[in-house]
Amino acid sequence: MNEKSSQPGDAKPIVFKNYNFIKIPDSPILTLIKKKMKKTLCILVVFLTGSFVFAQGYKPDKETENQVNEQVWKPFKKSWEERDAKAFNALHTDDVLRISKWSGIKVGSEYKDQITENYKRKDDTKRTIDFWLEHRIYSKTIGYEVGYLKIVSQRPGEDPRYSYSRFHVVLRKENGVWKIAQDWDTNNVNGNEVTAEEYAKGIPLDL
Repeated sequence: MNEKSSQPGDAKPIVFKNYNFIKIPDSPILTLIKKKMKKTLCILVVFLTGSFVFAQGYKPDKETENQVNEQVWKPFKKSWEERDAKAFNALHTDDVLRISKWSGIKVGSEYKDQITENYKRKDDTKRTIDFWLEHRIYSKTIGYEVGYLKIVSQRPGEDPRYSYSRFHVVLRKENGVWKIAQDWDTNNVNGNEVTAEEYAKGIPLDL
């Protein structure tokens, strides 16, 4: 016979063709578990991302706080008490936005001109202003502060009068100097009057 004997080296690999793997569908319970796990994972990612951003973002900045105290609040107190319109207006940006329940909305020169006119009037009332800050947050050129203020005014021969307010200010750094860009205050928050008790919760700035 002319058949060739089979040798080990003559073996060929076995190839599987057209083999369809059957996908077993998930049970309703398994599908629900997967959805729950996916939702939990998304929440966890958002939480961790937010925590990371917060940790990398705002941090208490005592150096900036001291700058703002020296460049804004110290001269603000002095110029306001002495009715020095020029010095007071210089603490505000040219496009300052001033909002209050008493005078409405004033912008830029409209607000500064009003200050100039008011401070020209003869007034024998002695007045002082003090404040403490509840929140202070800064970037390189923008700041946001929230606090409480106390005003004591006294006319000759009369008892002193006290008034309290809560205020928000936006600060902007221009040419290396912090200035007030937006200013809002009110003596009533959520229907409740701002009182001496509210003011007493904080420590006034040492100016």
